[in-house]
Amino acid sequence: MTSPLLELDNVTKRFGRVVIAEDLSFAVGPGEVVGIVGPNGAGKTSLFGLISGDLAPGAGEVRFAGRTVTKLDAAARCRLGIGRTYQVPRPFGDMTVFENLLVAAQQGGGLRRRASYAAAVGALERTGMSGHANVPAERLGLLQRKRLELARAVASRPRLLLLDEVAGGLTDPEVAQLVEIVRGINAEGIAVIWIEHVVRALTAAVSRLICLAGGQFVGDGEPTAVLANPAVREVFLGSEVTASLSGGTLTAEVGDPGEGA
Repeated sequence: MTSPLLELDNVTKRFGRVVIAEDLSFAVGPGEVVGIVGPNGAGKTSLFGLISGDLAPGAGEVRFAGRTVTKLDAAARCRLGIGRTYQVPRPFGDMTVFENLLVAAQQGGGLRRRASYAAAVGALERTGMSGHANVPAERLGLLQRKRLELARAVASRPRLLLLDEVAGGLTDPEVAQLVEIVRGINAEGIAVIWIEHVVRALTAAVSRLICLAGGQFVGDGEPTAVLANPAVREVFLGSEVTASLSGGTLTAEVGDPGEGA
């Protein structure tokens, strides 16, 4: 039996009376793709903080690749193989796309010289950003900024990639391109946990869906079954769930579109 890559064991986090996570336990296997949905304020981004090391739990344990990492900070966890994106991309605006990726590879992944250049080039290729390598990040449009945010995480050579609403604000064709990029990254054996409000993106990419509400899991399993769960309908989707949320297809060729793509 394959050992889990990531394990949370009764993790709890509170800010005063506000419950961020309440005895959360779950595991993610190597190469697994997991989607996380939930209403605003459910604790989704805070969950990523607990996994990545941006937040320290008040109780419980976090393990990665068989090692307890509960007391390790975000930089140490990144070098072990936990990469993440943030909802609002904040690249180094006066640096080029390639320079941003070198920083991620060297400072995030702990790589040096040729290894860091190879990681940066690989991240460009995987995310369709090769044509923007020498463009200052401040000149990028939203789609390219989202791709750069993803590329920076990929450049750190993660074993687990945490995606925080990378599809937000994108058009349907752009979301389709993003899904294909994520599929390609996962095909290389990288496990993915993806928080997203664009549910169609998740159902097109993940094999397992978790719903988080009030710091607790209210659904965990095959995406269609989770979306049909009455508890999930109530806290996230409302009383009426249309087929369009879990049906349809997203298709696109992953390339290197121009600014308007």
